[in-house]
Amino acid sequence: MWLFLFALSYSIPSLVLYFCTVYVIIKYWKKLKSSFFVWYILDFSMNLLTTCVTFVTLKLSSVTCQDCLLSPLYISLNGNIIANFMYCMMYHMSYVQYAITTIISINRLTILYDHLRFEPWWRNYSFLFIFVIYFAPFISTGKLFFSECTFGNRSDGTFVLSCDLPTNVLFTPLIAFQIVCTCCAFACNITSLILVLIVRASKEIKSKMETNFFYLISVTSTVLAAGAIISFILSSYPKASFYSFFHTYILPLISDLFTIMHPWLLYGLSKPIRNHICRDIFRIKSSDIAPHNSHVNNLTGSRVSMVF
Repeated sequence: MWLFLFALSYSIPSLVLYFCTVYVIIKYWKKLKSSFFVWYILDFSMNLLTTCVTFVTLKLSSVTCQDCLLSPLYISLNGNIIANFMYCMMYHMSYVQYAITTIISINRLTILYDHLRFEPWWRNYSFLFIFVIYFAPFISTGKLFFSECTFGNRSDGTFVLSCDLPTNVLFTPLIAFQIVCTCCAFACNITSLILVLIVRASKEIKSKMETNFFYLISVTSTVLAAGAIISFILSSYPKASFYSFFHTYILPLISDLFTIMHPWLLYGLSKPIRNHICRDIFRIKSSDIAPHNSHVNNLTGSRVSMVF
C-alpha cells in the first residue's frame, strides 16, 4: 500500500504540471509554435495513455484484494479482450516511449544544426511519425491478442495480470530496441551539446544553454538506461523471487519517469513556460516573458532555436 501511495504522491502533482504545460503551449501557440512543442503534445497524449494503463493493470490491482470493492472489475476482465489489450500496452508503450524520446533528441539536433531547413519539415511530418511510432510495435506485441491473459491471485491476495505467452518472447526484441534507442538518443544529445558549445552567443546565454543541455542529457540518458536495465533483468530472471516485485513496482516507476520527466524538465529549463504557468495558472507574479522563438547564429550560419 505504501508504494501505491508513494506513486500517487509524485504522479498527481506531475500530471497536474503536465496538463498545465500543455494548456500554456496551446494558449500561446502563436508565440510558442515550434516542432518541439508539437512533439511535446504528441508525447503527452501517449504518456497519458501509458499512465492510465499502468495505473489500472499494475498499481491499482496491487492494492485490490479478492474481496475488495473493485474486485468485480478485475474479475470481469478475465478472458476479455480488454485484459489482452492492457497486457499488450505494458510492453507496447515501452516501444512508443523510447521511440518518442529518441525522435525528440533527433528533432533537437536537426533544429540546432539548421533551423530554417528542418523546422518546416518536422512540422509537416510529425503526425505521420507518431502514427508509425504507435502502430509499428504491434508487429512484436500483437501476438498477445492471440494469448490468454487473466487477472489472477497474487501471493498477498491482490490481483496480478498475467499471460500465457513466455516473457522472453516479449522482452528480447524490446531490449534490443531499447538499447538502440538509448545509444541513438545519447549520440544525438552529445552532438547537440557540441553544437551548443560552438554556438555564437553572449557568455550568459551560452552558459545557460550549456547548463540546460547538461541537465537534459543527464536525466534522459539515465531514464533510458534504467528502463533497458530493468527489462534485461526481468527477461533474464523470469523465475526469480524478485521478479514479481520488479514487474509490479519497479517497471511502473520507470514508465512513470518517462512521463514525469518531461513536464518537470520543461518547467525547470524553459523560462517562458515557467513564467506563463506562474502568471496564468497559479497567479504568481513573474518576470517579463521574453519571446520564445529567439535565435542566435552558430558557426555555420544556421539559426538555433532557443528551445530552453
